[in-house]
Amino acid sequence: MWKHTLGKPGNTYIIGKRWVKKNIPKTKRTAKVLHKEPCPGAIYDIGPHYLPDDPSEPKQLWICMTSGELMKKAPTLKSIPKPKPKKVKPKPVVVKPPVKVKKKIKEIVEKPGPEPIPEPKPEPIKSVIPAVNTLTPVSEVKGIGKAVYEKLVAANIKTIGDLLSKHSQEIATLIGRKSDTQIKTWQKNAQQMLQ
Repeated sequence: MWKHTLGKPGNTYIIGKRWVKKNIPKTKRTAKVLHKEPCPGAIYDIGPHYLPDDPSEPKQLWICMTSGELMKKAPTLKSIPKPKPKKVKPKPVVVKPPVKVKKKIKEIVEKPGPEPIPEPKPEPIKSVIPAVNTLTPVSEVKGIGKAVYEKLVAANIKTIGDLLSKHSQEIATLIGRKSDTQIKTWQKNAQQMLQ
Protein backbone atom coordinates (compact mmCIF):
# COMPACT_ATOMS: atom_id res chain seq x y z
CA MET A 1 0.00 0.00 0.00
CA TRP A 2 1.58 3.28 -1.13
CA LYS A 3 1.14 6.81 0.24
CA HIS A 4 2.47 10.23 -0.78
CA THR A 5 2.74 13.49 1.12
CA LEU A 6 1.81 16.51 -1.00
CA GLY A 7 1.27 20.23 -0.37
CA LYS A 8 3.22 23.24 0.86
CA PRO A 9 5.39 23.01 3.98
CA GLY A 10 3.14 23.45 7.02
CA ASN A 11 0.07 22.58 4.94
CA THR A 12 0.67 19.00 3.78
CA TYR A 13 -1.72 16.12 3.23
CA ILE A 14 -1.35 12.42 2.47
CA ILE A 15 -2.84 10.66 -0.53
CA GLY A 16 -3.09 6.92 -1.13
CA LYS A 17 -5.06 4.42 -3.18
CA ARG A 18 -8.25 4.97 -1.20
CA TRP A 19 -8.01 8.78 -1.59
CA VAL A 20 -7.59 8.45 -5.38
CA LYS A 21 -10.55 6.08 -5.73
CA LYS A 22 -12.73 8.35 -3.57
CA ASN A 23 -11.78 11.74 -5.04
CA ILE A 24 -10.80 11.15 -8.68
CA PRO A 25 -13.52 10.05 -11.15
CA LYS A 26 -12.94 7.05 -13.42
CA THR A 27 -13.07 9.36 -16.44
CA LYS A 28 -9.59 10.57 -15.40
CA ARG A 29 -8.21 7.01 -15.62
CA THR A 30 -6.06 5.57 -18.42
CA ALA A 31 -6.22 1.77 -18.48
CA LYS A 32 -3.01 -0.28 -18.70
CA VAL A 33 -3.89 -1.52 -22.20
CA LEU A 34 -4.02 2.08 -23.47
CA HIS A 35 -0.72 3.55 -22.18
CA LYS A 36 2.94 2.82 -23.02
CA GLU A 37 4.42 3.68 -19.58
CA PRO A 38 6.25 0.95 -17.58
CA CYS A 39 3.57 1.43 -14.87
CA PRO A 40 2.00 -2.00 -14.22
CA GLY A 41 -1.55 -0.65 -13.69
CA ALA A 42 -4.00 2.11 -14.55
CA ILE A 43 -2.80 5.73 -14.44
CA TYR A 44 -5.00 8.45 -12.88
CA ASP A 45 -4.80 12.18 -13.64
CA ILE A 46 -4.96 13.57 -10.09
CA GLY A 47 -4.73 17.24 -11.10
CA PRO A 48 -2.39 20.04 -9.91
CA HIS A 49 -0.66 19.58 -6.52
CA TYR A 50 2.32 21.12 -4.67
CA LEU A 51 5.30 18.80 -4.30
CA PRO A 52 7.13 19.07 -0.93
CA ASP A 53 10.53 19.35 -2.66
CA ASP A 54 9.27 22.09 -5.06
CA PRO A 55 6.52 24.17 -3.33
CA SER A 56 6.91 27.20 -5.69
CA GLU A 57 3.94 26.30 -7.92
CA PRO A 58 1.53 23.37 -8.30
CA LYS A 59 2.44 20.69 -10.82
CA GLN A 60 0.02 18.64 -12.90
CA LEU A 61 0.44 15.07 -11.60
CA TRP A 62 -0.45 11.56 -12.71
CA ILE A 63 -0.17 8.47 -10.48
CA CYS A 64 0.13 4.73 -11.15
CA MET A 65 -2.47 2.92 -9.06
CA THR A 66 -0.43 -0.28 -8.71
CA SER A 67 3.06 1.04 -7.88
CA GLY A 68 2.13 4.50 -6.55
CA GLU A 69 4.70 6.18 -8.85
CA LEU A 70 4.07 9.94 -9.33
CA MET A 71 4.50 11.25 -12.89
CA LYS A 72 4.78 14.84 -14.12
CA LYS A 73 4.03 13.93 -17.76
CA ALA A 74 0.77 12.70 -19.22
CA PRO A 75 0.89 9.02 -20.19
CA THR A 76 1.63 8.37 -23.84
CA LEU A 77 -1.24 6.47 -25.37
CA LYS A 78 -0.94 3.48 -27.65
CA SER A 79 -2.59 3.61 -31.03
CA ILE A 80 -4.83 0.58 -31.10
CA PRO A 81 -5.78 -0.37 -34.66
CA LYS A 82 -9.46 -0.93 -35.28
CA PRO A 83 -10.29 -4.50 -36.25
CA LYS A 84 -10.99 -4.96 -39.93
CA PRO A 85 -14.54 -5.99 -40.71
CA LYS A 86 -14.80 -9.61 -41.77
CA LYS A 87 -15.80 -10.18 -45.33
CA VAL A 88 -18.78 -12.44 -45.55
CA LYS A 89 -19.01 -14.40 -48.75
CA PRO A 90 -22.56 -14.63 -50.01
CA LYS A 91 -23.83 -18.17 -50.21
CA PRO A 92 -24.67 -19.25 -53.75
CA VAL A 93 -28.38 -19.58 -54.34
CA VAL A 94 -29.22 -22.98 -55.69
CA VAL A 95 -32.42 -23.10 -57.70
CA LYS A 96 -33.95 -26.55 -57.70
CA PRO A 97 -35.96 -27.59 -60.72
CA PRO A 98 -39.68 -27.89 -60.09
CA VAL A 99 -40.83 -31.33 -59.06
CA LYS A 100 -43.18 -32.98 -61.51
CA VAL A 101 -46.17 -34.51 -59.86
CA LYS A 102 -47.41 -37.67 -61.43
CA LYS A 103 -51.13 -37.95 -61.32
CA LYS A 104 -52.60 -41.39 -61.13
CA ILE A 105 -56.03 -41.61 -62.56
CA LYS A 106 -58.09 -44.53 -61.37
CA GLU A 107 -60.87 -45.73 -63.50
CA ILE A 108 -64.06 -46.15 -61.62
CA VAL A 109 -65.97 -49.19 -62.63
CA GLU A 110 -69.59 -48.99 -61.66
CA LYS A 111 -70.85 -52.14 -60.11
CA PRO A 112 -74.42 -52.75 -59.10
CA GLY A 113 -74.54 -52.48 -55.35
CA PRO A 114 -77.04 -52.58 -52.54
CA GLU A 115 -79.89 -50.13 -52.41
CA PRO A 116 -78.95 -46.70 -51.10
CA ILE A 117 -79.46 -46.15 -47.38
CA PRO A 118 -81.98 -43.39 -46.70
CA GLU A 119 -80.46 -40.26 -45.19
CA PRO A 120 -81.17 -39.80 -41.47
CA LYS A 121 -83.59 -37.06 -40.56
CA PRO A 122 -81.86 -33.99 -39.10
CA GLU A 123 -82.31 -33.55 -35.39
CA PRO A 124 -84.05 -30.39 -34.22
CA ILE A 125 -81.55 -27.60 -33.52
CA LYS A 126 -81.11 -26.95 -29.82
CA SER A 127 -80.94 -23.37 -28.67
CA VAL A 128 -77.34 -22.41 -28.00
CA ILE A 129 -76.79 -21.05 -24.49
CA PRO A 130 -73.88 -18.61 -24.40
CA ALA A 131 -70.93 -19.85 -22.35
CA VAL A 132 -70.32 -18.17 -19.02
CA ASN A 133 -66.92 -16.54 -18.67
CA THR A 134 -65.20 -13.84 -16.60
CA LEU A 135 -66.76 -11.12 -18.81
CA THR A 136 -70.31 -12.22 -17.99
CA PRO A 137 -72.22 -9.45 -16.11
CA VAL A 138 -72.57 -9.92 -12.33
CA SER A 139 -76.34 -9.63 -12.72
CA GLU A 140 -76.28 -13.26 -13.96
CA VAL A 141 -74.92 -14.54 -10.61
CA LYS A 142 -77.49 -16.27 -8.41
CA GLY A 143 -78.47 -14.12 -5.40
CA ILE A 144 -77.64 -10.72 -6.94
CA GLY A 145 -80.77 -8.63 -7.43
CA LYS A 146 -81.35 -5.34 -9.25
CA ALA A 147 -80.59 -3.09 -6.23
CA VAL A 148 -77.36 -4.94 -5.36
CA TYR A 149 -76.35 -5.00 -9.04
CA GLU A 150 -76.62 -1.19 -9.20
CA LYS A 151 -74.44 -0.86 -6.08
CA LEU A 152 -71.83 -3.25 -7.53
CA VAL A 153 -71.72 -1.36 -10.84
CA ALA A 154 -71.30 1.91 -8.90
CA ALA A 155 -68.31 0.25 -7.14
CA ASN A 156 -66.87 -0.67 -10.61
CA ILE A 157 -67.65 -4.39 -10.19
CA LYS A 158 -69.41 -5.11 -13.48
CA THR A 159 -68.34 -8.64 -14.45
CA ILE A 160 -67.84 -12.01 -12.79
CA GLY A 161 -64.09 -11.48 -13.22
CA ASP A 162 -64.33 -8.23 -11.21
CA LEU A 163 -66.33 -10.02 -8.47
CA LEU A 164 -63.79 -12.83 -8.14
CA SER A 165 -60.68 -10.62 -8.35
CA LYS A 166 -61.51 -8.60 -5.20
CA HIS A 167 -61.56 -9.74 -1.57
CA SER A 168 -65.05 -10.27 -0.15
CA GLN A 169 -64.47 -7.81 2.72
CA GLU A 170 -63.30 -5.13 0.26
CA ILE A 171 -66.49 -5.56 -1.81
CA ALA A 172 -68.62 -5.40 1.38
CA THR A 173 -66.98 -2.07 2.26
CA LEU A 174 -67.48 -0.71 -1.27
CA ILE A 175 -71.24 -1.47 -1.34
CA GLY A 176 -71.87 -0.47 2.30
CA ARG A 177 -72.30 -3.84 4.02
CA LYS A 178 -70.94 -4.71 7.46
CA SER A 179 -70.57 -8.45 6.81
CA ASP A 180 -68.98 -10.20 3.82
CA THR A 181 -70.89 -13.49 4.28
CA GLN A 182 -73.31 -12.76 1.42
CA ILE A 183 -70.46 -11.66 -0.87
CA LYS A 184 -68.66 -14.98 -0.25
CA THR A 185 -71.87 -16.77 -1.33
CA TRP A 186 -72.02 -14.71 -4.55
CA GLN A 187 -68.36 -15.48 -5.26
CA LYS A 188 -69.00 -19.20 -4.69
CA ASN A 189 -72.00 -19.10 -7.06
CA ALA A 190 -69.90 -17.27 -9.67
CA GLN A 191 -67.13 -19.88 -9.47
CA GLN A 192 -69.70 -22.67 -9.95
CA MET A 193 -70.99 -20.90 -13.06
CA LEU A 194 -67.49 -20.84 -14.57
CA GLN A 195 -66.99 -24.58 -14.11
